[in-house]
Amino acid sequence: MSLFHFFINAIPRSPKRKGLLMHLYYIWQEAFTPVGHAAAALMMFSMFAGAVPGFWAAWVFCGLDFMYFLALVPSLFMTARKSKFKAGDIAVRNVYEGELSTVRLQIYAEDKLNAVSLGCFRMDSSLKCAESEQVQIVAGDSAELICRIQTKKRGAFEIPKVALILPEINGALRYAAKVGKAELLVLPRPLRVSAFPFLISGASGAVFAPLLMPSLTRGMNFVGVREYREGDALRDLHHKAFARYGKPFTKEFETERGAGAILVLDVTARNLREKSSVEMLIRLAAGIGLWLLERNALGRFFIGDDEISLVQADGGESLLEALARIPTASLLEMRASRNAANSRNSQKRWSPAARPLGPVLRVGLFATDDPLVHKQVVLESRPLAADELKTTVSDDVLAVNEKLLERSFEKSRETEVSL
Repeated sequence: MSLFHFFINAIPRSPKRKGLLMHLYYIWQEAFTPVGHAAAALMMFSMFAGAVPGFWAAWVFCGLDFMYFLALVPSLFMTARKSKFKAGDIAVRNVYEGELSTVRLQIYAEDKLNAVSLGCFRMDSSLKCAESEQVQIVAGDSAELICRIQTKKRGAFEIPKVALILPEINGALRYAAKVGKAELLVLPRPLRVSAFPFLISGASGAVFAPLLMPSLTRGMNFVGVREYREGDALRDLHHKAFARYGKPFTKEFETERGAGAILVLDVTARNLREKSSVEMLIRLAAGIGLWLLERNALGRFFIGDDEISLVQADGGESLLEALARIPTASLLEMRASRNAANSRNSQKRWSPAARPLGPVLRVGLFATDDPLVHKQVVLESRPLAADELKTTVSDDVLAVNEKLLERSFEKSRETEVSL
């Protein structure tokens, strides 16, 4: 076991305090163009080649390359001094995981800028920035620069340095002028829930069934119309829209704040296998939350014991942003997780600050015995019987096969599941 700990501790990770090597890497990434990278690499190669006895020509080339970089320093200094501009606000577009985000910046040139581009530096290693094309801006004019960031995984990522890139005249070095920092939210891609019969099944489903009947939960204020969904009351049909478009529409009414089901997401993981399933659990919770919001049946949302405020106008956006800010499960935290109890009955129960008034639906990696919870959806990493997508453990617990769910998710980003 000690040998296993040795290999775990040997895995490189981002330091909390950036030292000399990290700052040298930042200089290499920000201050050198591809031409500069090639010249610096050839200089290092010449130094190693010069170690060969009698190969004095390598040292001559290394010295000439070094003198070339020294000559570029005054040019880079003059480029930085003469480039005067004013930068506006930084606009970052939040996207779903795997999509391409954009960073926009409006700049005003006080002096002529012969070549300028926009780039983002010192970000998380999962983000890849494609710098904008170089443009020329005359004095007194303004322009909007757009760079793109390729995302891979969900999370709330800080962009520590958004910079205008001004190359010096020889093209080997460049001046990256910091204009600010920003935050990029990469939202989890939700699993689309097409049907949810488990929610209203069994004895515990009786408390959820009325919430899916708009006639019982609607308010008095009319807010608009939407396409008819199965289960809508016939008295809420909008006859004028039906006659105009040839298909049924239903009237929508404002729902009272706080009225509805309570969704609880528990991201607690007890072992390495469960930690690897957290991301799929978040996608599943996002799909269930959006399904409830579409039916005006979600009253409150919790991540653990912390309640997330759902704004009535953009409840789906608030939900996805909260899910994006959940810290990424680290496989290096196994030492801390070993101290947690492995028994299901000894797990910490859900304890919100205020006792909920509505029915509670919990989504987690394992089932728990909690008197406040009415129904639970559990993401099972073990293969279920006959490779089924879901298995009803009891009237209150539904187990979903994580392996089959992930397989179908990878095949199609628009996967629909029936729970």
